[in-house]
Amino acid sequence: MVDEQDQNPEEQDTELSQQPAESEDWQAKAAEYESGWKRALADLDNYRKDVEKRQGEMVQFLKANTVSKFLDIYDDLERALKFVTEEKAKEGLMDVQKKFRELLSAEGFEQIDLEPGTEFDPAMAEAISYEENEVGEGKVIETVERGLKFGDRVVKPAKVRVGK
Repeated sequence: MVDEQDQNPEEQDTELSQQPAESEDWQAKAAEYESGWKRALADLDNYRKDVEKRQGEMVQFLKANTVSKFLDIYDDLERALKFVTEEKAKEGLMDVQKKFRELLSAEGFEQIDLEPGTEFDPAMAEAISYEENEVGEGKVIETVERGLKFGDRVVKPAKVRVGK
């Protein structure tokens, strides 16, 4: 075993000068690992947010898909109300329709009912006829069947008559 005092002074200087270089290498590696770790944490956080967003979109899609299956029944209720003459029966149908409308509203659905004279928007409505009318070209004459939207998504477009 060689005692430090027995070493040549030049060798001692060389050994001491190598220690800071090794220390700097380790510090650089530690900084590199820390940087990689922080990137991995950020990636994981972004992944979690993306999964939550996709799950929310899936829930909205499933909800809209489920409700769209009931819309024909709702439209039938609307039509039945026009032809019922007995007051008690009409009141009963109106109660069912009101409950249905409240349920849709509570779940975040909005009816699309375009007023006469508004600009026809093919993203919100389906034109079932184009007719000469005083309302004007490209304007809604009448909403024949209300549509339904959920957030920004149109679940069922309104059916309208459009002026030409």
